Amino acid sequence: MNALFAAVVILLAGAAACLLPLRNATRAGIGVLSQVAATGLVWTTAVPVLLGGQPLAAELAWAYPVDKLHISLDALGAFFLAWSLPMTLLGSVYAVGYLRPYFNTGRHLGLHYALLNFTSLSFILVYTGDHALVFLLGWEIAALAAWLLVIWDYTNQKVRFAGFNYLVSTHIGLIFLVAAFMILYTHSGSWGLDSFGDWLRRNPGPERNLVFLLLVTSFGLKSAFFPFHSWLPRAHAAAPAHVSALMSGVIHKAGLYALVRFIWLMGRPDEWMGWSLIAFSACSALIGALYTVGQRDLKRLLGYSSTENVGIAGIGFGVGCLGLSWNNSALAAIGFAGGLLHVLNHAFFKCQLFYAAGAVYQATHTVNMEKLGGLARLMPWTALSFIIGGIAISALPPLNGFTSEFTIYSGLFSNAAIPLGAKAALCVVAAVLAFVGAVSALSITRAFGVVFLGAPRDSDAARPSEVSRWMLVPIGLHAIGVIMLGVLPALGFMLVQGPTVIALSSLSVSDTTVLAPLSATLSKIGLISAGLVTAIAMMWWLRAKLVRQPAANHVTWGCGYDAPNPRMQYTGAGFSSDFSAHFRSVMVLVRRQKAPADYFPSDAYVLTYCVDAVERRLFSVIRRGDASASELSKKLREDDPRIAFAAGLIAMVIIAALVVLVGEPLK
Repeated sequence: MNALFAAVVILLAGAAACLLPLRNATRAGIGVLSQVAATGLVWTTAVPVLLGGQPLAAELAWAYPVDKLHISLDALGAFFLAWSLPMTLLGSVYAVGYLRPYFNTGRHLGLHYALLNFTSLSFILVYTGDHALVFLLGWEIAALAAWLLVIWDYTNQKVRFAGFNYLVSTHIGLIFLVAAFMILYTHSGSWGLDSFGDWLRRNPGPERNLVFLLLVTSFGLKSAFFPFHSWLPRAHAAAPAHVSALMSGVIHKAGLYALVRFIWLMGRPDEWMGWSLIAFSACSALIGALYTVGQRDLKRLLGYSSTENVGIAGIGFGVGCLGLSWNNSALAAIGFAGGLLHVLNHAFFKCQLFYAAGAVYQATHTVNMEKLGGLARLMPWTALSFIIGGIAISALPPLNGFTSEFTIYSGLFSNAAIPLGAKAALCVVAAVLAFVGAVSALSITRAFGVVFLGAPRDSDAARPSEVSRWMLVPIGLHAIGVIMLGVLPALGFMLVQGPTVIALSSLSVSDTTVLAPLSATLSKIGLISAGLVTAIAMMWWLRAKLVRQPAANHVTWGCGYDAPNPRMQYTGAGFSSDFSAHFRSVMVLVRRQKAPADYFPSDAYVLTYCVDAVERRLFSVIRRGDASASELSKKLREDDPRIAFAAGLIAMVIIAALVVLVGEPLK
């Protein structure tokens, strides 16, 4: 554990040094180097534990009433630490290129890099905290650091609103989390997570059910499950690209980590918990996928796909929950292994896609797909990266998204001895998951075609060029990870086996041999995928060698019309209009148009926006509530003492009733 303590000290020292009166380039270098050192120290501790080593534990003396802070690192925490800090490091490297235009301005970039250091620090606290205070401290540091990173362009009112929306949402989740911890402390008499687990295992019943619901609500807000997702697309659209990537791929995975941790602390969850988690996650995956199809903003599209993919991982965790409740080790292992593997895979391809979107923004100063087009020739590496990430997020072979979703499908179609009705329900969930994959493929096809193919749709857009190596290197490393986890699925299984052993401990199973048949199947699929990747690479190489003279360019055939222009291309809205028409009850479409006037109209337009139904409904309720409160305040006199007396009397009656009905007699 000494290496982890040293990593914490280095991150804090690096954050402090970033605030010194130095050049912005020097501050960025200090931030990156401190993260390199911290990542190396964390790896030396986490990797051995992840690969089968003994869990680590330590205690820190603290003042009364805390007494001692317990720190521990098991395979689950090591799994999340092993990739969270390296990806934050890559985000910091990407930020050097993305923020380079601000290096010679008056902006203080040191604060930005200090916040990135605090983000890495929060991971160490959350993933090793065996004490509620340490866990909550890391949880809150991550929330505040992410908020300040989101509002980088704070002079923009929309950015400030997006940041405020995120801050409110994450602290509503904190309220639910603290409420659950207070209930657990009341019954266990300790702030240790292990003590919480002891009470949860020994006391199934209404109070444990209440704690489960509070925790799922809190972690759902943190991870942006539907319907707690409305903060996410706004925050991703407003934040710098590397911040969006880290929020989606890394920071809010803490919610999924906490969900898995507390499920395992329960030992044997009730069956209804597994079914409710599956239903909750399937709904999130479905709605998130549908909303990706109607977005004009490329980063909002990727934001909604995060809601989709946390739902897919949640389906795996729900299957694992059912396996624990049914005492079925194979189902539990496949469910949790598939969910954890998808968490890892999603981190790789989602960061890659956000980095590609950030490259598009830096080159063109917009992510409005209706203004883009033809970028593949001008930004070939960015286009290649986006299509690789798009194939992976669509769960298509030979990339990593396929391997994790195949594992989850294996759990849904398990031949375990379970009731026929349960098998039918899991088959329905599998059908929903298949539909989600098809919608995701449609969405990515639409985004790639509109942004990178064709011709630019806006003549005022700047002529783009490929971005700097500071941005291309992180994109390329994530692409390599996406390909490797696709063609070497055994590598991904090796990383999730250690955490899966913890899941099976409540069933008195100490190994993951139940995963051997699935691992063997995926290894065969990996060989086929490797062959496919090799064939594609060879064809690309042969084309480059054999085709000496490029094909002549000519305008697209216009059905006999000899004066085509870029505005005649399909727009993103036109591409998905037929599909969106079938889901208007879910996808709320707002249409703004100005009809042509006079003989030669110059400013006619039709704009279609897909707005968030949950956010729209929430604002409607708030507006009505505000109007109702105003009307009530007009009817009541503030200086009337009878009102205060009546309110106080009602409160005393309610408190007395609660004491009499639910209070325990004194002994």
